[in-house]
Amino acid sequence: MEIPESKRHTLSGLIRKGIAEAALPEKERSLDPGIYNFRTLLAYVKHTELTKDAGFNKATLSKKLAQPELMKIAECVKLAAVLYVTPQEVMTLALNEMSLRLPKKPKAKKAATKKKTR
Repeated sequence: MEIPESKRHTLSGLIRKGIAEAALPEKERSLDPGIYNFRTLLAYVKHTELTKDAGFNKATLSKKLAQPELMKIAECVKLAAVLYVTPQEVMTLALNEMSLRLPKKPKAKKAATKKKTR
């Protein structure tokens, strides 16, 4: 176990605080928002610790944290067990991470060209 027991309990408290804070209007949030998405999680715990404790491949975990929409429910369950939170709370971290991104612009449609027949 890479992440000590006491740190896991601290992380779970920070995650619960961060999720609750993220639901508040910006003016009502405290100065220390806790852990509310994957970026803030990595500020508190090392990537390699999460990788080893959750049993993920390092590249896989990096990809899932960078693109949380690719995360599977089974992976949320694994992370939840390591962080002492529920899978729903891990999914909330993923959704909060996704909401920070700018929406992609739709691709411009190509104008249909008609072939002339003789």
